[in-house]
Formats: sequence, C-alpha cells, structure tokens
Amino acid sequence: MVRQNTGRKRDATRTKASILNAAVIEFARLGPAGTRVDEIAARAGVNKSLIYQYFGSKHELYAEVLNTVLEAITDRSTDYSKAFSGAQSAGDLTKLVRQYLEDHLRLMESVPEWPRLLAWENLEGGRTLARLPVQHTYRVFLDRIRTILSPMKEKGFLRDDFDVRLAAQAVMALTHFFVVQKGTLQHLFQAEPNSNEVREAWLNYCTSMFMASFKFAGMPAPEPTD
Repeated sequence: MVRQNTGRKRDATRTKASILNAAVIEFARLGPAGTRVDEIAARAGVNKSLIYQYFGSKHELYAEVLNTVLEAITDRSTDYSKAFSGAQSAGDLTKLVRQYLEDHLRLMESVPEWPRLLAWENLEGGRTLARLPVQHTYRVFLDRIRTILSPMKEKGFLRDDFDVRLAAQAVMALTHFFVVQKGTLQHLFQAEPNSNEVREAWLNYCTSMFMASFKFAGMPAPEPTD
C-alpha cells in the first residue's frame, strides 16, 4: 500500500512538472489569451483533464507559471547579489557590478520565456502580477537584496538616495531589452545582437551607469572601519 501511494505521488509530481514546463513555453509563445489548454496538454503529453485536476483552470495555471518562473529567477538573482557584501573598494564594486549584469543577462538568455511572459502579462494589464503569491515573491526578493547590501551601506559605499526597487527595475529593463528586442538592436540601432563585441560594449556601458549608484565609484574607497 505504501509503495503504491509513493508511486502515485511521484507520478503526480512528474506530471505536474511536465504540465508546468509545457505551459511556460505555450504562454510565452502565445500569451494567456491565445494559449489553449489543449495545446499545453499535447506538449506535456497528458490528458487535459489532468490540467484542471491539478491547477483548477487555465488562469490558475498561468498564475502558477508566472510565480514558478519568478521564484527561479529571483533565487538566482539573489545568489548573484551575495558577492556585493564582501566588496572593499571601488575596484571591487566595478568588477562585481559588471559580473552581476553579465550573470543576469545570461540568466535571461537561459530562460527567454521569462521576459516574453512579462511582456504578455503587461499587455494584459498586469492583473495576474497584482495577485499573491506572485507579488509576495518579489517583495521577499527585494527584502533579501536590502539585507545583502546592508554591509555596503554601513561601509558608506551606497548613495543616500539608493533605491533597491529602482536598481532592480533598471537591471530588468536593460537585460530584458537585450534579450527580447534583438530586431530593434539590429534594424534600428544597427548593432548585431549576437556579436560578442556588441555584447561587451553594452555590458561595459551599463556597468558605468550602475556605478553612479555608489558613492565612491570614481574615487578611492574609505578605509574599512573596525
């Protein structure tokens, strides 16, 4: 009896994961309005009745997709941010900021569905983002970043007007643009989006902009205090 229950539980876990993975692809491709449950079921290789059994409705599945991908993205982004707590000089900061931007760009490129999902969600008016747990997930993320950056504030590295929310918005805007709007880069800005030279120039320029968030970006950092 125990073995049978365990097997069913494992099957349910795998099935739900398959549905979620298929839903991420389909919702990113067609948006919440254009996606059909039949297409998600076909991609996942399941009967569509299981989608309603596990998630209740297409909209609830869409909300779960947004929250699941957001949690994965924010967890990785939090990990990238942890290095900042050990910065001791302006030189350290420059390297860390550039590495953070590069890591975040790679993250967006590894999950290209995420910026597409956000684009569709905003075209729909952001109604699902206004609901928990999606909203709660990002508030928790911002609180984690504030905690990670608190040693830098104590060292006097951060500007008095530094705002974690604005910094996060800037990172998202820059990286999402570079990943999603390759046609804009190529045809309007005459830049080859897949060129390493263009990518490096973009990262270096963004780094210089972000360094304005730190007090001592252009001068020697203060001596650490005991």
